[in-house]
Amino acid sequence: MFQRIIPDSSVASQSPQNVKKVIFCSGKVYYDLKKAREDRKLENDITITRVEQISPFPYDLIKSECAKYPNAQLSWAQEEHKNQGPWFYVQPRFETALTGSRDVVYVGRPTAASPATGSKAQHLKELSHLLDDAMAL
Repeated sequence: MFQRIIPDSSVASQSPQNVKKVIFCSGKVYYDLKKAREDRKLENDITITRVEQISPFPYDLIKSECAKYPNAQLSWAQEEHKNQGPWFYVQPRFETALTGSRDVVYVGRPTAASPATGSKAQHLKELSHLLDDAMAL
């Protein structure tokens, strides 16, 4: 059955008051984030929520998911460069869903004119920075 968002079901989701960061994402970057969370032993501190339907935006589900974690920093992670992924679409919608009560921080690659670096080494370096930023508490 299709779900507009897929909430985290890790250990951290069982103690929502103790969660330090909620990462929202869409697409395959979820698997990189999940592995980085496991590698750094942050399963008790970080939840990762997948947004499967970006348009129409799931305002109601985003609002309730954020309310579940009142003490957590909220962030949006994407593998695409800042100006090429969904960030500029989802950011104002998060603000509307949360009525401006909480900020959602961008985590990802910087803006770029090209959708790809053209260098595998540079791509991996950017991905490493993305994961470091996402897992920072």
